[in-house]
Amino acid sequence: MEKQVLPNGLTLLYEKVPSVRSASIGVWLKLGSRHERPRNGGVCHFIEHLVFKGTATRSARDISLLSDRIGGNVDAFTSKEVTCFHAKVLDEHLPIAADLLGDMVRNSLFDAVELERERMVILEEIKMVRDSPDDRLSELFSETFWPAHPLGRPIGGTPESIRGMSRKTVMNWHRRAYVPQNLLIAVAGRITAKSRRAIEKAFAAIEPGRAIPTGRPPRWKPGVVRENRREMEQVQLLLGIPGLPVGHPDRFIFHMLNTVLGGTISSRLFHRIREERGLAYAVSSGLNSHVGAGVLVVHAGTAPGQTREVVMLILDELRDLATHEIAEEELAVARDHVKGNVLLGLESTASRMHRLAREEMTIGRHYRVEELVQEIERVTPADVHRLAQEKFAGVSAGLALIGRVGRIKIDASELRL
Repeated sequence: MEKQVLPNGLTLLYEKVPSVRSASIGVWLKLGSRHERPRNGGVCHFIEHLVFKGTATRSARDISLLSDRIGGNVDAFTSKEVTCFHAKVLDEHLPIAADLLGDMVRNSLFDAVELERERMVILEEIKMVRDSPDDRLSELFSETFWPAHPLGRPIGGTPESIRGMSRKTVMNWHRRAYVPQNLLIAVAGRITAKSRRAIEKAFAAIEPGRAIPTGRPPRWKPGVVRENRREMEQVQLLLGIPGLPVGHPDRFIFHMLNTVLGGTISSRLFHRIREERGLAYAVSSGLNSHVGAGVLVVHAGTAPGQTREVVMLILDELRDLATHEIAEEELAVARDHVKGNVLLGLESTASRMHRLAREEMTIGRHYRVEELVQEIERVTPADVHRLAQEKFAGVSAGLALIGRVGRIKIDASELRL
């Protein structure tokens, strides 16, 4: 891994993989919906859409044609804490991809006509999210688990904030946000000297500015929230408890703990709820880590009459992990699974690029693969038990339910571990 800082303060990260013919480049804005105020909620996501709609030298059609012509994939996403514009292309096309992404993030016109058209598209996207039980469940959980905090707000904004989003608001946010102090360029794959010169040229002209702070961490709130959907056959549930903030020293242990709990098809939750009881087709757990906060969530879909039983089984498994030390054999399966994911990710330049960027943004250092494997192998059953006791014992969970939930009897007091 090589790190370079341009005169304007922009950080460039390179990981050379000579054995491949592809290269992945990401322009990472270290800002997402968490950094917005309620009145401009969704502005990061709005800009993510708009940069594809034309620059001073390229129309929206030009951008789409060039994306197709270089034979790869050019896309973007917005999350709670980052916005990313990325491309995966043949190595010979990396200079073109860098020039295209640089032009898009630096020189977007934010044309008034295109903005109004895209406003309608985003309003439809918000409706699509609300019509999707899984997506709406995630939003419902976040807004009640982290109330009155930006992490609890939807990434795409609300219909009210999007309808009220002016062109001036969009342009002001872009001017403040898209400066070297908030940006990071990560590249992985077959990288040549020509490619590096093109990347530097594409981003060297960005004017310096000020970093936008993340703000205070959230306070979580346990309890039960329901949204009745009579048209649904299943109840979708999301149960969560506070996790670890990004970069926490125990993050490798927590990954093992999550893998044992519900991260695989041999996990405790999958085996007990699906294989033994037949109560759900899909059940899993996952970790979300943010600056200053995190959450462990369990997701399942089941019949309304079985929802209470599924919730109680999840709580039982959390209590058991906090009470009893897991067997070495069970942890060995989790270790091998996580190591496999890490090593298989090395075969993808996109995965390498994402890892480069996230390590730089979250912990400020970069692990060699051997170090990652050592950290995974270092985790012991005693480590997992200690962390399960710290995170689970005596904690009250948050629970979101969507579906035919009117007759489901679950009280908030029952969610205490």
